[in-house]
Amino acid sequence: MDPVYEQVFKNQSFTSYRPVQQTSPNLASHVTSPAPAPRRLRRSRVVFHWLSHILSLLWVAPIAILLWLNLSKHVIGASVWCPRHNCNADGNSDNAIERATKLDRQDHNVAGALQFVAKALEVWFFFVATSLVYDMGIMFAQRGRGLPVGYFLTHLEFGDVRNLLNPLLWTSPLPHRTGVPEKRARIIKLYIFACATALLTILANLMGPAAAVLVLPTLQWVDTPRIMHQTFNVTGATHQPSGGGLFPGCSAAQLDLGNYSCTADTYGPSLDQWTAQSIASTKQAFTPHGEGSVILGVSQEAALQFTINVTANADVTWVPSRQVLREMSHDFLKARGHFADWDTPEYPDREFNNSLQTILQRQGPSLGYQGNCYTGNVTDVDFDDGRWIRCYTGWLSNDGTEYTKCFRLGLGPANKDNQSEFFLENLDPNVTQLETGIGIYFADRATLFSDSDDFGSGIKECLARENSEDCDWDGIFAAPLPDRLTNTTVNVGIVSYEVPGPDRENGRKWCEHVVYQSFPTYSVDTSPRTNLQNLVMLNNLAKVEMEAIPMAMNPSWFLAAWSVDVNSTLDGERQIVKELSRMLPLAYEDDLSISAIEFMFLHFYALGQSLSMVNHHTYDVPADPKTRQAKEADKDKYHPIFRTYATIHVWAYGISGRTAKLGIAVVSLGAVCVIARFLIGLRIGIQERSTVEMLAAAFEHRHQREFDGLEEDNELAKVRYQVFVDVEGKQRFMPGKRTTRWSNANTP
Repeated sequence: MDPVYEQVFKNQSFTSYRPVQQTSPNLASHVTSPAPAPRRLRRSRVVFHWLSHILSLLWVAPIAILLWLNLSKHVIGASVWCPRHNCNADGNSDNAIERATKLDRQDHNVAGALQFVAKALEVWFFFVATSLVYDMGIMFAQRGRGLPVGYFLTHLEFGDVRNLLNPLLWTSPLPHRTGVPEKRARIIKLYIFACATALLTILANLMGPAAAVLVLPTLQWVDTPRIMHQTFNVTGATHQPSGGGLFPGCSAAQLDLGNYSCTADTYGPSLDQWTAQSIASTKQAFTPHGEGSVILGVSQEAALQFTINVTANADVTWVPSRQVLREMSHDFLKARGHFADWDTPEYPDREFNNSLQTILQRQGPSLGYQGNCYTGNVTDVDFDDGRWIRCYTGWLSNDGTEYTKCFRLGLGPANKDNQSEFFLENLDPNVTQLETGIGIYFADRATLFSDSDDFGSGIKECLARENSEDCDWDGIFAAPLPDRLTNTTVNVGIVSYEVPGPDRENGRKWCEHVVYQSFPTYSVDTSPRTNLQNLVMLNNLAKVEMEAIPMAMNPSWFLAAWSVDVNSTLDGERQIVKELSRMLPLAYEDDLSISAIEFMFLHFYALGQSLSMVNHHTYDVPADPKTRQAKEADKDKYHPIFRTYATIHVWAYGISGRTAKLGIAVVSLGAVCVIARFLIGLRIGIQERSTVEMLAAAFEHRHQREFDGLEEDNELAKVRYQVFVDVEGKQRFMPGKRTTRWSNANTP
């Protein structure tokens, strides 16, 4: 060994450099007469060292801001450039198009500027990553047996993704084929350096796209805070309509007496409108170009319109609540600018004015029905105590088998069963029957039988007996039925239509239904450009399970929907009366005729009208929603807490997409790298040297035959050098020991 390095190997700190004997006159003369580095030079390096670390740490500041903006889902407004939320889109104003054009131009300019910001963050991080790779390399070079030659320029090469496929990155830690054993722990540490370098290569190349994803806001739908405003208590469906203010023009006394014709001024035209729409759409559907497409009719409540909803569950048709629509209508008109006092806790004015589009959302109850219509004859079995059984023929199962369906009516065991009736005035001179009766019934139980089987209920024997008292009232309806027949046998509503004409005394068009309750979200788009008809939609409808029990419903709601008093006659001039009188005989004769289809639509529109009019009762929400009692109440699926909020279309930050989540992961790892670079710099006190200084040190180095016998790149790259600074402040290289095989030692 050259005596110049002998003392250096004994000095583990490598802070000084002195020769032991002068066997090399030129080099000895150079190092024995050290010239201290100029103070100005040393000071400039110290300043550069600390400025480098401060600049690296400052990179974390904008990244922290971006993380906060995205994690908090910060809303900007109707434009990317919206200082102090002063970018009112006001889509309902006369100059809405001009405003939209201006905002679009601003968005384009700001988005372009933010692209430069993302690029600046990428370049900034590249500087940090380069410094970190250099610091780690020098840290390894100052300790143990030095750093492999293949790693000395890694800080200049790591930015190229091709470096990940460079064999020298993964083979340099291994010992070459000549020398002394190398300890396993030392090799593992060098592989940690290689892996860290590879990670920084990936991060540096992903930082640009990651920063762009976080810097650039997106146009998205954002929910405003959800305000709890009501807690559901009970529905009014099980009782007859009552109370003042339930329907416009109806007093509590009128409703208590069953005088439901008081709803005629408001809801009579609504039902007639549905009737006209149903007939018109059915006629159009069966034209050569209609191809059987029937368009659902709409009905109005206050300033909003709605229709029956059949999209969530094909078996259940849901109907919005008019009570909820009345509450929502006031909010809708405020959003359209009809009222000055728009800024409410539920709907903040500032957020809506700074949005491109606003959808009001309100949770509330909704009733849905499942049912069908049939043609058949009716048979009654009366009991002395006011109970009776009514059976209809013509009920069809899904496999096409015909059954007779029987319902128990009257008082019933729980006093829940009830009935009502009214009549349609018949103005057709060709029909001798002056009135057509419509009966509405509610049965808590039903059963079925066919010509060959009554499933053990005994209903066939009961119908054949002259004395009904011998019938087992409870046993008939307690007998189990096959699963395929049980879907409408509990809490069933029946509407029975008499059929005008001779020889049809017992002939009926009859429809059955069961009613379910759900708590959807009512949504209405406030923009006249995208929702010209002010149509309300139902979202988040619950799917009705097969084992769900239908709810009871009082038949009086059906009379309120028709605007007719109990046991009275509906005016023959009403649109719905005319159409029913026309189509009932035709529908009775042919279940597949257009008239039969029209009848079914008309009936279910009338049923939808009655369900929409059902009211509900609520009570106040807990004063403090964070209390345990409030949290438990919020989980009650039978008494849910209703919330009011809005969904606004705005420019905002967020992490809703996978790319945003990947961007957060990348910049978060980048922040960890910045902190790691600072800690490494504090520990080893590195004063970063330039590439020129490193090349000069390499040229000044006198080799000690460390490359003898090595010709391939992968072998040359394994030669290790230690790096230190001499008393003159210059960087020096010193060869480490040559290695040949792995050692089982655990420490370097």
